[in-house]
Amino acid sequence: MSEMWINMGPQHPMTHGLWNLRVHVDGEMVLDVDPEMGYLHRGIEKISEDRHYNEVVTLMDRCCYVAGLAWEHLYILSAEQALGIRPPERAEWIRMMSEEFQRLGSHLMWYAAFVQDIGLMAPFLYGMRDRDLVLDLFQSYTGARMTYEYMRVGGVRNDLPNGFTDQARKVCDWLIDRFEEYDRLCLASAIFHKRCDGLGKMSRADCVAYGVTGPMLRSAGSKRDLRKDRPYSAYDRVEFDAATADGADVTARYLVRMEEMRQSVRIIRQALDWLDKNPGPVMAARVPRWLGAPYAPIGNEGYLLKRNYPKGLGLSAIEEPHGEAQAYIVNDGGEHPYRVKFRSPVFANISAAKKYLVGYRIADIPPIMGSVDVCVGECDR
Repeated sequence: MSEMWINMGPQHPMTHGLWNLRVHVDGEMVLDVDPEMGYLHRGIEKISEDRHYNEVVTLMDRCCYVAGLAWEHLYILSAEQALGIRPPERAEWIRMMSEEFQRLGSHLMWYAAFVQDIGLMAPFLYGMRDRDLVLDLFQSYTGARMTYEYMRVGGVRNDLPNGFTDQARKVCDWLIDRFEEYDRLCLASAIFHKRCDGLGKMSRADCVAYGVTGPMLRSAGSKRDLRKDRPYSAYDRVEFDAATADGADVTARYLVRMEEMRQSVRIIRQALDWLDKNPGPVMAARVPRWLGAPYAPIGNEGYLLKRNYPKGLGLSAIEEPHGEAQAYIVNDGGEHPYRVKFRSPVFANISAAKKYLVGYRIADIPPIMGSVDVCVGECDR
C-alpha cells in the first residue's frame, strides 16, 4: 500500500516554527493534510488579564517575533478605546511609521526565508542584510531590535531621536533600489518559476470562506486592505495603493509582498515629512505611567487621588504584515483588563491548508507554505 501519513514538524525546515503538518500521501501526491498547532502556546490572552494595561505591551512583542510593533499597535488601539483615552497626533504618526517599518522588516524576513526554501541562497543573504538596516532604526528609538515595548496607552514611550528622519530616508532610498534587485534575482530565475508558478492556488471565494486575509487574499485579486477600507491612526492622511495580483498562487503572493514593501516606503516617506514639520507631545496629558492602578500621583503636588476609568469595550483591527489582526478588550473599571482576546490572521491562513495543499506533491509543500508566511507565535498566543 502506497498511502501513508507523514509528519512535517514540529521541528522541520518547512514549518518556520513549532507546529506540525500531518500529510496524507499516495507516493508523492498529497491527498489530505491536518495542521496541528499548540506547540508554542504561552497563554498570552489569559496572562494579559492579570497585568496592568501597559504591562501587556511586553507580551505583544512576543505574539509575532517579526511583527512586534504591529501587535503593540493593535493592542494599544483597543486598550485606548476601552479606557476612553485619545493619543496626541504626533504619536499616531509615529505609530503608523513604526508599523510600516515593521511591515518592511517582516516582509524582508519572509523574503529571505522563502527564497532559501526554494533553493536560492544569494537572495537570502541580501534579504537578511537589508532587514538589519530596519532593525538598526528600531534600536535607535526603542532601544531594542525585536522586543521593543515602545508603544503606550495614550501615546508612545519617547519621541524620535535627533537625526532619525534623515537616517530613515537613507534606509528607504537604499531599500527601494534593492527591491528591483530582488526581482531580478527571482523573476529571472528558472528555478523560481518552476518551484512557484501555479502552485498553492486559492481563489478569492475560498479565501473569503476560510477567513484568509492579507497578502494571500490580495494575491487572488481582492483589494481588501484595512488601512484603506477602515483607516486607523493616520492612514487616512497618506497616499498609497493596495497591492494586488491575479494569479492566486505562490508567485502572485511574492508579487503582492514585493509591491507592499514599495508602498510601505511610500507611506514612510510621507510620515517622515509630516514628523519633521509637526513637533509636539507624544503622550496624552494626565495619563499616569502606572496606568490601571487604582491610585496614582496626579499633578505637581504629588497627591494620591483615586482614579476610576469608565467601563468600556475596545475592539480594534489592523492590517498586520500577515493579514487582518483583531483585539478585543473589556474594561470593567479595575486595574487590569477584564477580558482580552486576539484574532490571528496566520491561524486562519494555516487552517485553510487543505484548500491550497491537496493535489500537489510533497516537494511543493515548502514553497507553498513559505508563500503563506507562517508566524507560529501569533497562532498559538
